Amino acid sequence: MREVSALKAVNVMRHGFASGLAVSVLALILSFLSTAQAQSLKEKLFADPTNIDINLAYLQQQLAGGNFKGAAATLQRVLLLDPTSKLAKVLYAEVQLKLGNRADAKLILQQLLADKSLSAVMRDRAAALSDALERSEKRLTVSGSAGLAGGSADNALAAPKGPIMMFNDQPIANTSEEVAEPFVDFDGVMSLSYKLPSYRERALTTGFGVAGRDYIDQNMADSITGFVSLGYSEKRKIPWSFNYSAYATDVSGYAYNAGHQGVFGLSANLPKNANLRGSLRVGETRHFNYLGSSAAKQRDNEVFGLSLTYAQPIAGLPMPLLLSTSVGGDKSTAEINHFSAQSVSAALSARTRLADMNLSVAVDFLATEYNAANTLISNTIREDERSRLTASLDFKLPPRLGALNFTLSGFAADTRSNIPNSTKTLSEVKFGLRRSF
Repeated sequence: MREVSALKAVNVMRHGFASGLAVSVLALILSFLSTAQAQSLKEKLFADPTNIDINLAYLQQQLAGGNFKGAAATLQRVLLLDPTSKLAKVLYAEVQLKLGNRADAKLILQQLLADKSLSAVMRDRAAALSDALERSEKRLTVSGSAGLAGGSADNALAAPKGPIMMFNDQPIANTSEEVAEPFVDFDGVMSLSYKLPSYRERALTTGFGVAGRDYIDQNMADSITGFVSLGYSEKRKIPWSFNYSAYATDVSGYAYNAGHQGVFGLSANLPKNANLRGSLRVGETRHFNYLGSSAAKQRDNEVFGLSLTYAQPIAGLPMPLLLSTSVGGDKSTAEINHFSAQSVSAALSARTRLADMNLSVAVDFLATEYNAANTLISNTIREDERSRLTASLDFKLPPRLGALNFTLSGFAADTRSNIPNSTKTLSEVKFGLRRSF
């Protein structure tokens, strides 16, 4: 049984790597096509350097490919051809900010914001860049957000599906109902960041907040979580960071669990604006007596995990596209063996922008094998495989209208298990708004 389970976990991991390879091959093909298109535009530009349309098309290629130095040169050429172009000035300020030339960006933005003929759209964009510039120059920055969302969850109490369940290794009728429940989500977060006075960019961060869910019709799973975090980051050739966080959760008025973890992360910027990130996680969770039961204490556990994520923007498309793939693994050791487990995961995601809306879609897979059988349920060691689809669409109002962020999101998840009690489907959809400051 263990050999078959291990093979299954390896196959899921292999599937994750194969999916990541497929994304990389797709990125390579699209990159080749975009390179050929950029070369064609470059040839046209050499033939007719005063053609603004060709310059703007080439600029789009440079921005999509992360070539900000080249984009700055192209924008300088556009401004020589059309010194009154407000869009070119805004883009030039944005590019200078990305290149770290804060003084040049600040001068251009001051001129733009003082121009009374600037359109509302361009003024909002220039104001947003000016705010970002001010934040980047401050040693101490304070930020936060508050969110409120409402939606509906299918199978809110995570009831198993199918006609039977297992008890003492015997099948019994499954009388659990998949209840659809409306809910309200809420959260509030405050964070502080301090840039240390050193040549190399170093920063200390701290944050705290609360998040919760209130089911409208039933309160068996209402929850609220409080959390705090402390972090340190350092920008160098290979940037790294360390973050420590702790939390405590209350469910339906009862202390449920608490935990803390430390995360060490590394990142590397690769050619063509790609990025590779790795993280190492170590933490533990402690469970309290819940609804008069002390059984939850047996689930107290320590967790060790690793993950690796590769992200690649795809240039040369009519709209921006960011593809990413990740693989990871976790090992959890609990007080009781049938709560100890090891898992592997793989995920694929895509992000793009449609007009003024951001769209993201992700698919992830998780395979988990437990260390021992829970004989109260079955003598078979539990093995789960979960697949999940997540999507979100968000839109942010301009600053003059409050800069509220509206999001429509949802997910559908299916868990398959060799123990009927753990086989279930979950899904939800919600609409929310968020105000950042």
